[in-house]
Amino acid sequence: MRDQPLAGETVELQRNTGSGWSVADNEKTDSEGKVEIPAEITETADWRLSYDGDPIHDPDNSETERVESIEPVDEQIVAAAAAQEGDPYSYGSAGPDSFDCSGLTQYAHEQAGVELPRTSSEQRDALDEVPQSEKKPGDLLFFADGGSVYHVGIYAGDNEIWHAPQDGETVHRKELWTDDYTVGRAW
Repeated sequence: MRDQPLAGETVELQRNTGSGWSVADNEKTDSEGKVEIPAEITETADWRLSYDGDPIHDPDNSETERVESIEPVDEQIVAAAAAQEGDPYSYGSAGPDSFDCSGLTQYAHEQAGVELPRTSSEQRDALDEVPQSEKKPGDLLFFADGGSVYHVGIYAGDNEIWHAPQDGETVHRKELWTDDYTVGRAW
């Protein structure tokens, strides 16, 4: 029986809490001695698998793995825009200390690892349109006069956008003032 798979044995998924190891979940090994323990990682921590052993088999732990929690891209985009709150509007600026509307959208997406063209028209042309009823936080809302885009913002949820509006104003969150816009998603 030496070096044979252990079927039906409990293996624990453990997280280092800083003051010891805590069991996050457990599963039984399959007939090949393998185990899968799906887990949603919500915070960065050290993780390991642990087997307590039995009278015949020694306990063992896997190597410790550092797992980084990653915020979803849409949330990263909204958070990056929100972090610019109060920065001044400046035509042609794309951050990090001042923005025009498309500079803010490009910058926020860039912070989340998503590339966008520089101008609002180029951004709209680069993205597939999403129905308004399906918009999600992190999407771009394009405001156009005829066919020409004059403004773009990042949908924040709750019928509001993050945007850099015009000279004399700062990046801020604002309630949508019209339903005449198109939606694009880059993530």
